Amino acid sequence: MPDSAPEDTARTTDGPGPASRRPFVLAPFRGLHYDPARVGDLGTVISPPYDVLDAETVRDLENGNRRNIVRLILSRRFERPYLAVRRRLESWRAKGYLVADDQPGLYLYQYTVDGTTVRGLIGLVALREDEERVVLPHEGVMEAPVEDRTVLMRTTETNLEPILLVHEGSQRLRESLDAVTAATPDCDFVALDGSRHVLWNVTANDVLHDLAVELAPAQVLIADGHHRYAAYQRLQAELRDPASPPDSSPWDFGLAMLVDQHDYPMTVGPIHRTISALTLSDVADLAEERGDRLVGVADRESAFSQAGVTDPDRAAFALSDGRTWAVLSTSRSHEVDAAVLHEDLLPSWHVAEGQVGYHHSIDQALHTVARQPGVVVAVQPPDLRQVMESSSRGIRMPRKSTSFAPKPRVGLVMRDLRDS
Repeated sequence: MPDSAPEDTARTTDGPGPASRRPFVLAPFRGLHYDPARVGDLGTVISPPYDVLDAETVRDLENGNRRNIVRLILSRRFERPYLAVRRRLESWRAKGYLVADDQPGLYLYQYTVDGTTVRGLIGLVALREDEERVVLPHEGVMEAPVEDRTVLMRTTETNLEPILLVHEGSQRLRESLDAVTAATPDCDFVALDGSRHVLWNVTANDVLHDLAVELAPAQVLIADGHHRYAAYQRLQAELRDPASPPDSSPWDFGLAMLVDQHDYPMTVGPIHRTISALTLSDVADLAEERGDRLVGVADRESAFSQAGVTDPDRAAFALSDGRTWAVLSTSRSHEVDAAVLHEDLLPSWHVAEGQVGYHHSIDQALHTVARQPGVVVAVQPPDLRQVMESSSRGIRMPRKSTSFAPKPRVGLVMRDLRDS
């Protein structure tokens, strides 16, 4: 059972009204990790998050090492309900490929991707209700991914990859973490993609106590992992003993990485859409009916240049069918472009949810329409101010509105709930 917050920060009141605000808790745990003596170079067993993987990357990772984490996190339809993953996990633990630390700790993880360094603490986040305004979601979720991650975690009783949280930490917290990095790391290696990864295991009781005190008043934003956080909450409702006190059940917690946005700012990137069974001619007809403007342009660069011009009154989107490019301009009904698309355009186009695909790069989107006819809609991301302001007011943007980068790699530290 994870340690909870110090007694003097156990509960505070958040403004007027009867609702209580429990403290933010990032609890130590016994991390599950690869043993390099058994699996070899740690750089060959980690992976980008499951939702950004493409087939070529998966092939490269599995060819690099048969024990790569993609064989645990990636959805393979024939393996549902992930019984094969559970057996693989049990086998890898029995053979010593995966081992659990003897004592609970937090893990300070620092990674550098394409010249950008991010540092954060990995621990167990105590789940909180939205009304408490402690853990702030900023996007909606889709049922299928929530159910998929729920099934995976229920079957394996393991959190294989942390969600990503961001906040602005105190100066004392930053100094404490700086002191941790002065020690020799537990591992320091370069991955197959050239990114560097460094990890420190923090187990000293006095340090853990100081970190808990500094983090207790924090308000954190879910930057990545809304579907996994929703799966944590679903499993908590299903599996925790209702007689257990708050924050005492393993199902009251989920694996998370917390990044200080002040010291290690992450960028907010776009997530583009593809819409199957739709053509640019269809969009032209619909634009004419709505009074929108659709203009053909010479190439991709021209489309992105024109669509990227900020206009408080109109939203613009670069569109392509894989061969030609156009720019669609419509009256702005929302400050965030993804909301204009999902709340205004797609309903008026009579687009069903099953027609919409989500892509972290425009090249992935173009590859999709090359295989299956449709239209690419490039979406400008909101800025961090828009994300923070909407989440602080309890407003959720449409699902897949943002992509915080660079993302942490998966496979350095996992959590088996049976090790609690």
